[in-house]
Amino acid sequence: MKKDSEQGGIIPIFPLPSTVFYPGTPLPLHIFEPRYLQMTADALEGERKIGMILLKPDWEAAYFDCPEVSPIGCVGSIEQEVCHPDGKYNFTLVGLRRFRIAREVEGKPYRLAEIDLLEEKNEQEIGEALNATRDGLIDSYREFISLIPESNPLKEEPDWNLGEKLSQFVDRFAYRLDLTLEQKQTFLEEQDVLHRAEFLQKFLKMKVDLVHLSKIRNPTPDSARWN
Repeated sequence: MKKDSEQGGIIPIFPLPSTVFYPGTPLPLHIFEPRYLQMTADALEGERKIGMILLKPDWEAAYFDCPEVSPIGCVGSIEQEVCHPDGKYNFTLVGLRRFRIAREVEGKPYRLAEIDLLEEKNEQEIGEALNATRDGLIDSYREFISLIPESNPLKEEPDWNLGEKLSQFVDRFAYRLDLTLEQKQTFLEEQDVLHRAEFLQKFLKMKVDLVHLSKIRNPTPDSARWN
């Protein structure tokens, strides 16, 4: 970044069609396309920052040009990088902050953007308010996994030590859920931490309601043979 990192700056942006990324979460990447190899090399020589951004629908026709992207993404820091003998890279990007694109900047074979870092609204530290929200989400998740088959990988309860701030907890919690791409982007664009927590509560309630509905429609394993 070329100005105060607390305000934003100019960073490389990496647009992908099916990846939404949150602060505090890991994103493993394999880089092989020439322009993004250059992006990675430049980032490693600089502040090791890359902004992940979602391509808008119908991006295919302009992929090698400048297809439209969503206005809000997440900037991450490169960690655990490996440069292979053929010049390709593997690394993990660790999410830092939400950002909004202010304008795109020319000058590189990859895309650059001046960004504004977004502030969290209604942030909460560990305490009664945070614990109530946190415990409510955990209880909803436990209700959901109590209803799904033992073979489902979501059945195993995760480690709930997800951070000392509510923003950290809800972002890492969302990372574990099977949100649709549209839901992930909606969640990313919400700056109000309490609204993000409410979004997740509604999502889990929907999942529980769907399980109950499926059991009403198919009350026994043999019922499908009777229809």
